[in-house]
Amino acid sequence: MKKDLNLMVAGPQGSGINFTSDTFAKVMSRQGFYVFTNAELFSTIKGEHSYFRVRVSDSEIASYSKRVDILIPLDSKSIILHKDEVSDNGVILSEDKIDDNRYEALQYREILQKVAAKFNKNLSELNVMKNTVALAAAVKMAGIASEELKKVISENFATRKNIAEMNNAVVDEVYASFNSKKSFNLPKVTKSKRMLINSAEAVGMGKVISGLKFQSYYPITPASDESNYLESIMDKYGFVVEQTEDEIAAINMAIAAANTGLRSATSTSGPGFDLMVEALSYAGMTETPVVIFYYQRAGPSTGMPTRHEQGDIKFALTAGHGEFPRVVIAPGDHTESFYDTVESFNIAEHYQLPVIVLLDKSMAMSNTTTEIFDTSKVRIDRGKLILQETSNYLRYKLTDDGISPRSVPGIKGGIITVAGDEHEEDGHIFSEDPDNRITMMNKRMNKMNLVLKEIPEELKVKFYGKSSNKTVIVSWGSPKGAILDALDYYPEISFLQVRMMEPFPSEEVSKYLKGKYVIDIEQNYSGQLADIIKEKTGIEVNSRILKFNGRPMAYEELVDAIKDAQKNKKVVLTYA
Repeated sequence: MKKDLNLMVAGPQGSGINFTSDTFAKVMSRQGFYVFTNAELFSTIKGEHSYFRVRVSDSEIASYSKRVDILIPLDSKSIILHKDEVSDNGVILSEDKIDDNRYEALQYREILQKVAAKFNKNLSELNVMKNTVALAAAVKMAGIASEELKKVISENFATRKNIAEMNNAVVDEVYASFNSKKSFNLPKVTKSKRMLINSAEAVGMGKVISGLKFQSYYPITPASDESNYLESIMDKYGFVVEQTEDEIAAINMAIAAANTGLRSATSTSGPGFDLMVEALSYAGMTETPVVIFYYQRAGPSTGMPTRHEQGDIKFALTAGHGEFPRVVIAPGDHTESFYDTVESFNIAEHYQLPVIVLLDKSMAMSNTTTEIFDTSKVRIDRGKLILQETSNYLRYKLTDDGISPRSVPGIKGGIITVAGDEHEEDGHIFSEDPDNRITMMNKRMNKMNLVLKEIPEELKVKFYGKSSNKTVIVSWGSPKGAILDALDYYPEISFLQVRMMEPFPSEEVSKYLKGKYVIDIEQNYSGQLADIIKEKTGIEVNSRILKFNGRPMAYEELVDAIKDAQKNKKVVLTYA
């Protein structure tokens, strides 16, 4: 089994918990270890209790652990809330004496006082560095040299060298004076070039490599992180990110940009997508290749803005009035987020329809070590795009495959009309003739059959384990990581990841699930994928493992729940 170390940093928001956990994760990943982080924070900006986890292993990991080996409590409340999660051999780093054999004294005040004197500062000016004291202690207990931590701190404060110097002086003082009774040295690993990123960054990288030219958004958690990342690099890579007045404007601007021939997208979350659905129908009617990146969070309504859930799959499949073709894909990890982003643009432009990419809060805010993306695997398919003079042009021309040539404004002979009403081949509004309506509906809807026929299986589903196993777990999206980690304990169970939700790959799903004992695992109240599988294939799952308390799944939860699911029809996870 994997050898791992689990750190938790807990305290009020604004006390440095993010800096502490991120820096620890970065230091450990640079030593060659595999890392997975989990952030749990309140939607209020400052003050409320939050906690960040970092799991470090000598082998590949894809989820967080319930076990805490090092607890860094930045206030006394954090000790009360999290001490029961600390392992028997774990450590609670605290300046305040507590009656617990896991307690490890860390003299924050004494250490900061020495550094303050060195820099002719008052102690009050260095109290903000309390988290650095605990960070240095944790890194030392992990068996990592102080210079490795100091390098990262210097990078973090590259434009504020005096702050870097004081923090690094804190590190030196901790390494000189703190001698823990315990150490958590992991097995030696070979350093490897990996990235430590979250899915918001992976999606952003995918957009850049795929040739994104226009991104619109209205700020909303957790989708904003992606647009903020793109804003930071847009000048370097030559695209525009526009913050609009609301989500209605965001999707309409993205549709307009797509109709000028630009690769165009918008990113949002549940409440924002609510406002986009009328325009989504418009994109369906006008056969506009726009891509919507949909970061799910706990709903309904405002729900829990900074918490995790997968409750919007049915909404994404059916949102909008009337019937129109769409493709909905659901990456399950950071690597898929990158490559699926590229494919989402290819699919949108090849088949001329809207594409929805379903992500979630956990993926957006969990950092993990990922292999460097192989850009040689990236292919660009812009479909039947006309960028030179043409004649006898019909925007919605009836063709053998149902996909029309697509011109853009400014092309000689390529005049187009984009109308939300039913239209003829040239795009002009028709007199509501029933025969034309049937023709145009068939033209649009038949694209779904074409997608099912042409999209390769690996983009529709992924199967893990032996095909001979009698029990198969089925799931989608971010639970993939916890499932794969849990299946280390269940080699007799296989896993089917559904990656394309619309059009639904009934044939492939049936191939892997028919005749098996099927356990559905999802992060919503009802098990929406299980319902869809029954509707589309007639296969009814035997058991459902569900979690909907706003927190992602720890792999240990699933180790226990999978055993229970083979006896019970429904298992609800509650770990927070």
